[in-house]
This record gives sequence, structure tokens and C-alpha cells, in this order.
Amino acid sequence: MLAVALSAEPAGAHVNVEPRLLQRGEITDVVVELPRLRPGAPPRRLVVEGPGIEVLSSGLLALKGSESRWNVRLRADAPPGTVAIVLRAVYADGRAVEVRNALTVVPREEPSSFPWAGAVGGFLLAIATAAAALALARRRR
Repeated sequence: MLAVALSAEPAGAHVNVEPRLLQRGEITDVVVELPRLRPGAPPRRLVVEGPGIEVLSSGLLALKGSESRWNVRLRADAPPGTVAIVLRAVYADGRAVEVRNALTVVPREEPSSFPWAGAVGGFLLAIATAAAALALARRRR
């Protein structure tokens, strides 16, 4: 790994990362589109690093000419805000090209404290009771 880091070449290429928002503590599949970063074959693997970002898996989705698409499964444990990440495209010869990017971590949605299931169930029970009472009243006439 040290050899890869020492041979890394910085790059200013434009990449596309979608989605850019990660919910804190949740697993998110991110698609990374890399343009051609150097002559020759596309990268063999993609390494993603960032403070508070845990990479669960990374795999090639597709090649389109000299561009590559990767699926990266991440979990963000960083505090809410912008997190700088490094995308490291590693080639067959062990050399790498690094691209800096950023993701935004948002707070986890807290479950609602309102008992929606109970409220909806009670509402449906009230409608059913009213319908039954109305049907019974019509029969008695």
C-alpha cells in the first residue's frame, strides 16, 4: 500500500459522484464516474478514503470507452457537514492517480414520536364502527 501511495499522481480531472449526500450512520451506495485519468487501460480498482467514511465495498460497474463507473458502498460516521475525500484509481502497474472530492454528511432522521400506526388504526376502527352502526340502523327501519 505504501508503494501505491508513493507513486500516486495528483489529478485535477472532473469526476461525478452521486449521491453526494450521506445520512450519518446509514449505508449508502455511491456511483463514481471517472474520466480517463491517464493513458492506457482504465484502473483496476478504486480506493476511497475520508475522515469518518467507512468503505464497505468498491467494485467496477461498467466501462464506457476510457471512462469507468464504480459502485462504492459507504457508511458515514463523520459529524454532519462537508467531508473531504480522496478517490484513488489504482492501475495494473501499481501506480495510482488521486482525485480530491467532497461529500456532505447529514444527520440521521430521527423516528417520529407520534404513534402514526396507532392513529391510523384507531381512525380505521372508528370508520368501521360507524359504518356498522349505520348499516344496523338502516336494517331496523
